[in-house]
Amino acid sequence: MEESEETGYVYGFYKETTPGIGALNGACDLHVHTGPAVFARLLTHFEAAKQARSVGMKAIVIKDHHSETASKATIVRGFVPEIETYGGVVLNYAVGGLNPFAVDAAINYGAKITYMPTTDSLNHMKHFGIEGATYAQYHKVVSGRKLSYRGRGGITILTEQGELVPEMEEILNLIAEADTAIATSHLSADEDKVLVAEARKVGVDKIIITHANYWILELDVEKQVELAKKGAYIELAYATMLPYDEKGGTTASMTGHVETINKVGAEHCILSSDLGQPMNIAPVEGLRAFYATLMEKGISKEDVKTMACTNPKNLLGLK
Repeated sequence: MEESEETGYVYGFYKETTPGIGALNGACDLHVHTGPAVFARLLTHFEAAKQARSVGMKAIVIKDHHSETASKATIVRGFVPEIETYGGVVLNYAVGGLNPFAVDAAINYGAKITYMPTTDSLNHMKHFGIEGATYAQYHKVVSGRKLSYRGRGGITILTEQGELVPEMEEILNLIAEADTAIATSHLSADEDKVLVAEARKVGVDKIIITHANYWILELDVEKQVELAKKGAYIELAYATMLPYDEKGGTTASMTGHVETINKVGAEHCILSSDLGQPMNIAPVEGLRAFYATLMEKGISKEDVKTMACTNPKNLLGLK
């Protein structure tokens, strides 16, 4: 942990005895929302990297609903050393939806994760409505204008027959060839099931079930166990417990996260913040509180380190 102006600037009040602080050493957060972005954000890419570095973290992955972040992460790494900052691409309408060209470009920029549609997914719109795709209920778009969907529905990865659309086959092959990760984002439970099976068939070894306890996904523990058995990592995100979602209220509970860990197994889970929203706490503090509370609830320090450090490092291809 740094003893520098970085620590004094952001987290100088932490002590070595602060609950959860030790687990941050070497941790990786694969789900951080930073700015500039279309949605308002609490901190910039650079600030997120500096905060993570100040507590001894190994890596972060910055995520943007409307833009690839791999190229931005490359710039951040040059200015904020001693912390690995990576990016990816979210396949929403802003990059052409299920667009293999966007995936190929992002991978060439150094993307570590290809995210399925989030706010533009059919499943997201099913729960929030067409205007919900802009998080209109609990975010204000920076420009003050809502995106126009011009009558378009949400994006799904499945045909009417329940099979993968052709674009997804090409996308999965690109990810397999690059040995990078795919994340399910806001897809439905049915979509997740097909995606995991087909991804494994073509050699995608790094699969993340994004914030698995988020209410719109309708993924009960039994479904999570089955997905983990097929080779997916179950992501548990601190943000899903915070009441920023006016439509669904507080969406998950610490009890639910503990149940997932106990039934799925720590070796199949990762812990992320999914933070960066301006009304929430900073990602680093969210992770610290997450780790500390899990240990308070009976999850061993070794299991927390597995989910915070070992498993995310494997997904990023880090030693």
